[in-house]
Amino acid sequence: MKRTILLIATLCFGLASPTFAQRSRSPRTPHKPRHVYPAGVNKDNGEGARINFGLAFAPSFDWMYTKTPGHERDGIVAGMRYGIPINVNLTKGKNYYVSTGIFLEHIGGKLALRDSVILPNIGGTVADIHRTYRAMYLTIPVGVTLKTNSINNFYVCGNAGLYNSLLLRSSHVDGCILGDELWSRERQPYDQAFVLKEAFYAGMGFEYAVTPKMRAGIMANYVHSLTNFFKGRDQAYNSVLKVNPKAQIGYFELVIHFNFL
Repeated sequence: MKRTILLIATLCFGLASPTFAQRSRSPRTPHKPRHVYPAGVNKDNGEGARINFGLAFAPSFDWMYTKTPGHERDGIVAGMRYGIPINVNLTKGKNYYVSTGIFLEHIGGKLALRDSVILPNIGGTVADIHRTYRAMYLTIPVGVTLKTNSINNFYVCGNAGLYNSLLLRSSHVDGCILGDELWSRERQPYDQAFVLKEAFYAGMGFEYAVTPKMRAGIMANYVHSLTNFFKGRDQAYNSVLKVNPKAQIGYFELVIHFNFL
């Protein structure tokens, strides 16, 4: 009888020991897998915030269109635009956006004309002038952006809209030809630029999904102003040619941007 009881106790203890040992162990925290994306795997799951922000920088090449008698386009100047783009996602698949943001824009152009100037050691005179205009604007774009689905983490993009701009400051630099000599002047404030600028833009480019929450991209846009660079009638006036100058600015810009989804 004692042997039977001892045998039963031994069997019970043997069966209970693994269960007890398993329960007594503290559970191990599972290791969180790292994001590893094999080639060809889409990093973007097609879902994201309704509104996303980013950073953008756009060097540009600017020139002036003019039909004013006695004024001719005289070359290209370098410009830039930089700021914070804001995109409102209209679909879950990130294909259709309303695009806006806030930017600072530095643009300009060159004209060849004849006008009166005041030169050091000479005073007031009439000369053939090569004049460079520059202006700084606060710009808020309003437009639409279309993007394809992922092609190995690349996205083809297109955009179009308006740049709505407020003039912050403007300046000009004159190079005057007197006889066979070129007289140069330092940059001077210019008060005959119109305070508002409306411009149309359109272009194409691509984006790449760096991570599920960030895309980097590049866009090539053509921009054409719809408003006169100069002030209205008799507010900007060439006293030698007796005309009110009119000119629009056109430019190509290369937009480098990062969007955080």
